Amino acid sequence: MSKTVTTEILPENLLEHRAVKAWSQLEPERTEPEAIAVLRLTRKKSAVYRMAGVGPTGAAVVAKRCRTTTAIVERLIYEEVLSSLSLPALGCYGFVPEPGGEFCWLFLEDAGTHEYSPDNAEHRALAGRWLGAVHRVARVAGLQAQLPDRGLSHYLQRLRTSRAELLQRVGNPVLSAADVAVLQTVVAQFDMIEAHWAEVERFSDSLPPTLVHGDFVIRNLRVRPGANGLALLVYDWEMAGWGFPATDLAQVQSCARADLDAYYPELRQDFPQLDVRDIQRMKDYGNLLRVLDAIFWGTVIMTGDDYKYLQKPLRTIRVYEPQMAAALRAMDWS
Repeated sequence: MSKTVTTEILPENLLEHRAVKAWSQLEPERTEPEAIAVLRLTRKKSAVYRMAGVGPTGAAVVAKRCRTTTAIVERLIYEEVLSSLSLPALGCYGFVPEPGGEFCWLFLEDAGTHEYSPDNAEHRALAGRWLGAVHRVARVAGLQAQLPDRGLSHYLQRLRTSRAELLQRVGNPVLSAADVAVLQTVVAQFDMIEAHWAEVERFSDSLPPTLVHGDFVIRNLRVRPGANGLALLVYDWEMAGWGFPATDLAQVQSCARADLDAYYPELRQDFPQLDVRDIQRMKDYGNLLRVLDAIFWGTVIMTGDDYKYLQKPLRTIRVYEPQMAAALRAMDWS
């Protein structure tokens, strides 16, 4: 589901691996994998593995170690939302809490190796139809109380938190003049967004909140060939919640760039008052929110004053600042 990394030494006896031990608690038909691939490891103790041969009919199973609060949301979406829609979806094989309750294991069907490409028109159309169906149907599923807030207040808080962090860093003497300039530019961009926030709120009020994936990007999608053509498989619901769906339509770097012409007919079935210009405007708002989110995560890792702690977040901010500038120009905000 992600690019393989090799930063973990696996035990000789794979039955001793932590993912396999957790999987065995579900009492599956097959416990010992043919092989284990390390898909993702992070400093925050989350991890994702592919265990070959232990699933139904010998398929691979993805074992995901993550915080329990995140897993509860993902499990809900796989088992109660996606399973109720007439859309292809990954199977969820089980949930195993760890002692202490902070972390747990989520076991999922492997999405396969056919990558999604935003340069492929058929893939983009699949993404547009899939989003339209989810944004239409999920809003009536009674999920609001069970999902994190992804409304505009969520993004406004992130804007203010990020801006405060950037302003705090501007006076750091280890930063070059160019570094300071880019931070000040982003602060000014955030000021402009907040000055127009009421406009975004008015638009949002015209569209009831719904299920939001929140990270609808290339790495979280796969396509699967079948007798009826290609199916889109969507995973990694860690950022999902209930709110304004614009961010899922974003067309900026790494995003799925869902086809709006395919999305529009789906949504319009419930909202005939919306026209093509409204969908375009929602995409423009989505670009702003997506870039804002990316910059926010850049500021989160500004954990020290020494330049070595600032290099990575500064690289992130330099990548996204021109994309924010382009998004603001598209909004004609000045």
